[in-house]
Amino acid sequence: MAEVKRQEKEKAGKVYKPTKHESASHTYINWKSPSLWPLINQAARRQVGKPNLTNLIKQLQQEDLCFNHLNHQRISEWRDPSVKDRIVWSEKTLNEVKKGFLPGGIQTRFDIFVSISL
Repeated sequence: MAEVKRQEKEKAGKVYKPTKHESASHTYINWKSPSLWPLINQAARRQVGKPNLTNLIKQLQQEDLCFNHLNHQRISEWRDPSVKDRIVWSEKTLNEVKKGFLPGGIQTRFDIFVSISL
């Protein structure tokens, strides 16, 4: 959004100054999003031998700075604990990845044309 605003200001011949909200880094990141998960999965597949989650995090951080917020505890939660010699994602994790950006809770907003009988 900030990039769009910057382009609009430049077209108008004005200087763009981002707001405090726009310049702040994101604190909540959906690591299982379609844009980030393939990078995590590829880096995990490149691991040779016994998995080292700290090295995996360092490798991801070299590829993209947004991974500075990811830690090895989070990746250990996603792993299947029964497989010790390589990184294999648990079924729960894979199901969440397939869901992508879909909401996980109860739907609270409905179209006006939907009839709800309670």
